[in-house]
Amino acid sequence: MDLSATSTTSISGSERERQLVVFSLHGESYGMPITSVREIIRYTTPGATGAANGSIKGMISLRGHILPVVDFASRIGRTTELNDATKILVIELNERTFGLVVDSVDEVLLVPAEAIEQIPVSDAPLGDQIAKLDDRLITIVDPDRALGRALAG
Repeated sequence: MDLSATSTTSISGSERERQLVVFSLHGESYGMPITSVREIIRYTTPGATGAANGSIKGMISLRGHILPVVDFASRIGRTTELNDATKILVIELNERTFGLVVDSVDEVLLVPAEAIEQIPVSDAPLGDQIAKLDDRLITIVDPDRALGRALAG
């Protein structure tokens, strides 16, 4: 699924809504700003594992470009459980492109600003906001906070 043609709502002043790519990991919902997600691809086993370190599980080739692959589960102290629904989000962060392994991609969702709250925990490692939609909670991932250190260097 190529998201490059997806439009985002940009409103000056306060944001009225945020567009998120919602994905699942170990039964929890997470949302990544659509502006950070270039596309969604089927899971491909990373190769070049000699280049792996920490959260980087290896590399894949995507249309001639080599991408490091980050295991998002390792960022929250879990292990990835691969199956047919496993996807790789192709993320752009600080002029770098990489793959992010997730259990599944659920939807692209427009979240109203009034449904977004600050997480009442200091120094949350993934981001400091959460979306509350009826009985559903979606942790909004700040790509730089959650993944910046994994890709440093």
